[in-house]
Amino acid sequence: MLKNLQIEWMKIKNYRVFQVFSVLYMLGILLIIYIFYKFYITAVGSFTGKEGDTLNLFTPENIFGTVCFWTSLLLYLPGMVIITLFINEVSYKTHRQNIIDGWKRETFIYSKIGLIVCMSLVITLMNFIAVMVMAAITHTSINVAAVSVLAYAFVQTLVYLLFALLLATFFRRSGVAIIVYFVYGLLLEFLFMWLLSNISASAKWFLPLEIGDALIPFPFLKSNFYTGLPSQPVLLVGAFAFIGLYIFLAVRKYKYDDL
Repeated sequence: MLKNLQIEWMKIKNYRVFQVFSVLYMLGILLIIYIFYKFYITAVGSFTGKEGDTLNLFTPENIFGTVCFWTSLLLYLPGMVIITLFINEVSYKTHRQNIIDGWKRETFIYSKIGLIVCMSLVITLMNFIAVMVMAAITHTSINVAAVSVLAYAFVQTLVYLLFALLLATFFRRSGVAIIVYFVYGLLLEFLFMWLLSNISASAKWFLPLEIGDALIPFPFLKSNFYTGLPSQPVLLVGAFAFIGLYIFLAVRKYKYDDL
């Protein structure tokens, strides 16, 4: 597997789209949380007459949750990269060379899954860096117990990127897959959440992408907005079930599809 990951890295390290998106994503993570922080402090100041962390969003207990919640809004960017990388290989038939070189079909798709795991680890590290930067800006100490939120951020990233890979294997057209990715994540899932909320307060959290988002609720809204939110162990079981389903469907689709 390590050798396969090295091959995957050789494919993408000089790919301009990957380089640009990587830089933009890191800058975006820092920018989105800093803009939120400045807006939050300004809004608090205008309502209370003095600036400060009135809602306790950047306390040692909540800073990880606050940062990871806002940075998760950018997970569509690496998802787009996964879709583009996979479909480019399919469109230009370069994936056939791996098969000619002796790879099994499963080896090719498992290499993509391995790449997603590595990207998820890097994104989690970026979240940690963002937390450290915001901790320095807000003069907040780090609560070691709260670091567990990074594990949830890793699982959430896996959910988003593997869902993107699944769409890529089924649609085989980057434009279509990216449109479906955004339309489902930003529109349809909210509609499904509303429909399911009329059936069960807990059911709405068990949707393909929401299962990952629910792992990191926004600290200030947790007691009011997240009605019926299951416990973290239950959400983790659901998230890993979806992850397993995405892997199974992606591998099965690629294994039996026409190359």
